[in-house]
Amino acid sequence: MATAFAAMTPAPRGRLFFRAAIVACVVSMHPWCAAADEHTHVATRSGPVETQAIDGAGRSDIRLRGASLGQVDGAAGLVKLSVQDDADYVLVDALLPDPQCRHRFTLLQIGPGDEATMSQPFGDCLTGFGARRAGDKLVVQLAQEGTGQVHEFVWMQDRMKELTNVLTRCEAAQLTAASRWIPVESAQAVRVISGTGRAWFHTAPLDECKLPQLFVIPGDVLTVLHTYGEYADVAYRNPRTGREASGWIRLDRIAPMRTPSEPPL
Repeated sequence: MATAFAAMTPAPRGRLFFRAAIVACVVSMHPWCAAADEHTHVATRSGPVETQAIDGAGRSDIRLRGASLGQVDGAAGLVKLSVQDDADYVLVDALLPDPQCRHRFTLLQIGPGDEATMSQPFGDCLTGFGARRAGDKLVVQLAQEGTGQVHEFVWMQDRMKELTNVLTRCEAAQLTAASRWIPVESAQAVRVISGTGRAWFHTAPLDECKLPQLFVIPGDVLTVLHTYGEYADVAYRNPRTGREASGWIRLDRIAPMRTPSEPPL
């Protein structure tokens, strides 16, 4: 089938915000593990971490295996960051009473061994977004509501240092996905667009990162390179015009190719 494209050929894959120097991103949900309900207990390889409200003080005690690591202001929730490391990392999201500044964060490094470190508070008034690795450093991504900007903080011993670069939400999501995706074997890479209507390309695996004029339609054949969450990282070549496109398409619009002997889907 013929496929409609934007007037201009899309940017090369390298401009879809992939940074090869980023080794591992690493959140357990997509795109940000803190989008789930806040938790007061999480399991780590070194034992359970929990929060306990301090009666009448408006503070929370952060505890590892029943022993206090320190206290934070506000009602604290815990989010475990699933990183590829000898240590486990737990993000403490403290809910503050100020309606203009609702969040303050603290990071816990649990392990290796019996070691446990609690960072100084950081990220006031931001909201959780994602996490990744830059070399041997853990980077936490926090979003500024209303601006679409994502700020990054790097783990430096017992504190979080804010990096100078400010990302868009799509850039930050692409960094996360590029180090977390699952490669697809070449024998299973050729797929076909299914369903009805246009299947839109995205610059990153977020619904808000849709490219408004770039799409394929049912019957178009493409190559799936990686999968991440509810999206596939794909490459497409229009057989009529030879034009190429790459980006993310939702997995629910992609089906395996049928052999001639197979019945229709």
